[in-house]
Amino acid sequence: MPLQREPTWQADVHPSKILKMVYRTDKRNRLFWELAADYKKNCAKTETMVACPLCLTEYNLANVAELTREHIVPSKLGGRSETLTCRKCNNNQGSYLDSHLINLMKSLDAFEGAGPIRTSVISDKGKITAELLLGAGTPDEPIAIQIVGQASNMGAVENLRSIMCDGATLKLKMKFPFIPERYVRAAFRAAFLSVFKVEGYEYALSLGAEQVRNMLGTATPVLKNVVMEAFPERDPGTDLLVMPASFTDIGEYYAVLLRLETKRTRFISVFLPGKHGRDWTALEALYHQAPRLRLETTPGGSNSKLYIRFGCSPMVRFQKGLQDRFIPASHRSLKVD
Repeated sequence: MPLQREPTWQADVHPSKILKMVYRTDKRNRLFWELAADYKKNCAKTETMVACPLCLTEYNLANVAELTREHIVPSKLGGRSETLTCRKCNNNQGSYLDSHLINLMKSLDAFEGAGPIRTSVISDKGKITAELLLGAGTPDEPIAIQIVGQASNMGAVENLRSIMCDGATLKLKMKFPFIPERYVRAAFRAAFLSVFKVEGYEYALSLGAEQVRNMLGTATPVLKNVVMEAFPERDPGTDLLVMPASFTDIGEYYAVLLRLETKRTRFISVFLPGKHGRDWTALEALYHQAPRLRLETTPGGSNSKLYIRFGCSPMVRFQKGLQDRFIPASHRSLKVD
C-alpha cells in the first residue's frame, strides 16, 4: 500500500509580510488591553471591553477585528503615535478629513518653493496637465512649469511649444485640493485623539470631549480661530504634546501641539475645552491675543522647560502666500499682522 503524504500548502507570501501582519495584530492587541484596563477603571465595565473614543461604540474580544490602529497625526505628516479607533470612524472620518490637512501643508510647501502646485494649462487644443514650481525667480531657482506628459494631450503640448516665445502669455488653472472647513476638523480630530492618548477615557467620557465630538460630527459649527500656527523654541521630540492649562476668564482647556512634517516641518496648536466643558466660543478670544501668548511646559522625558509662541491661522498663511506670489501689490486687500 503506497504511503500517504500529508497535504502541503504553499502561498506566494514573503515571510516579511507575514511578520508585518503578526506585528500589526500584536500591537493592536497590546493597545486593546491597555485601553480595556483604563475603560474598566473609568466606567466599571468588564476588563475585556473598550470604546471607540470618537463614537463611543463598545467592542470586546469577540469583535476586536473591528478596531484599527490609527495614527493620531496622519502618517503622511510624519505621525508616529497611535491609538485604537473603530474601522468606521477611521475609514470615514480619516479619508474625509485627513487629506485636507495634508494638502494644506503641501500647499504651504509650494509657496515656499519646496513642492509643486497641480496646474492645468488652458488650451483649446486639448488637456495639458502640469506642475508649477515656484522658485525665487533667479537663474539658480527659476519659476518653472513641468508638463505631465502621461496626463496631457500631446497634440496640445506640441502646439504649446510652437507658440512659446519671449512675451508669450499662459493661462493657468491651479488646484489646491483642500476644503478649509475640513482641514480645521482634521486638526481638531488629531488634537482630540492626542488628549485621549494622554488622558484616556477620563477625558473621552467627559463633557468637554462630547463638545468636540459634536463638532467633528458637524452638529456644531467649526471654530477655525482656535487652530493657530505654533513656534516652539526647539523641537519637542514628539509628534504631539498635550498641555492642560487655564485662564481666569476662560477656564480650563487643553493646548495641543501637533508637529506636521512634509518638505518642511511646521507646528500647529489646537485649543480644546477641558473635561468640564466650556463655552467653546470663548476660546476664540485667544486668537486675537496670539502674538502675545506664550505657553511654558516641560515635555515628558525632558528636564528643561519649553516655551511656545503662537501666530495666525495656517489658512491666513495660505492666503498670504497666494497673495504674495500671484496678486500684484496694488490689488492686494489681505492684511496680516
